[in-house]
Amino acid sequence: MENTITKKDVLLKVDGLEVSFFTHAGEVKAVRKISYDLKYGEAMGIVGESGSGKSVASYALMGIIPDPGKIIGGSIDFQDKEVTTLPEAEMLKLRGKEVGMIFQDPMTSLNPIFTVGSQIDESLKKHTELDKEGRRKRIIELFELVGINQPEKRLKQYPYEFSGGMRQRAMIAMALACNPKLLIADEPTTALDVTIQAQIIELLKELKEKINMSIIFITHDLGVISEICDKVAVMYAGNIIERGSIDDIFYNPKHPYTHGLLKSIPKINNDAHERLIPIEGNPVDLINPPKGCSFAPRCEHCMKVCMENVPPVYTIDENHEVSCWLLVKEELEKEE
Repeated sequence: MENTITKKDVLLKVDGLEVSFFTHAGEVKAVRKISYDLKYGEAMGIVGESGSGKSVASYALMGIIPDPGKIIGGSIDFQDKEVTTLPEAEMLKLRGKEVGMIFQDPMTSLNPIFTVGSQIDESLKKHTELDKEGRRKRIIELFELVGINQPEKRLKQYPYEFSGGMRQRAMIAMALACNPKLLIADEPTTALDVTIQAQIIELLKELKEKINMSIIFITHDLGVISEICDKVAVMYAGNIIERGSIDDIFYNPKHPYTHGLLKSIPKINNDAHERLIPIEGNPVDLINPPKGCSFAPRCEHCMKVCMENVPPVYTIDENHEVSCWLLVKEELEKEE
């Protein structure tokens, strides 16, 4: 079947992105030549262990990598704009209006000396032409949208007067304030109980359909990914080691690491006494990553070639790609 995706369909294209942190101990290679694209109205999940580079890759899209981090290679094309070379004045226009972000920790993302309402108002004032009353009505509408009760009272309150879950919802309201074309959600449901999690996921799904908003959803929770995303990228040690549709990743995973992630989560139909199987070993040292496959030291299928050479990207079909020598081995065995 011919691939009919055109350049006009693609909102975001990341090609060979590399991000490093230059510390006293050495260069930490946090993101190592990752590539993907995202269409208008599409949701992509990024999953992996802590330290795999998920959040750093998203900060690169926003141009907010903290010191001593730098983009050292690759390109980020957002609506035909090269983000990596945009002047700071242009990036300020992009952030909030075109690209919104829900940060992982609402405790440190809201300024404690300003009211929550004034912090959302600042974004609306910068990126919209609404007058003061129009902005106030928009903030109340956003609070109602994300499930914050008594919105007229809440917009005058300070972050310390909100619970952890309420602060997270306020962050979501702030990210959605200007109806961005791309929403980056970094662990947006972490501080919420399961009932509110479900409400937030439903909200994001509705907005995705209503305003054709694209979403990059970063999480450890594969269950959440299955609810909202169209496709998934699995990251390990700064690399995307497998990517595919929801069905590909959940029902036809090919990389040993993806298998390991799926085995380590509880399933509702499992026997009560069935033990979860953790992934053996520890994440790799990104100052001195392995010579070959990053996952090789922890992989039960490790071969000699895995320790010596970086695996090629093996294409299963146009939507499913895996970086693993096992696939190459299987293909060679079939030919023989």
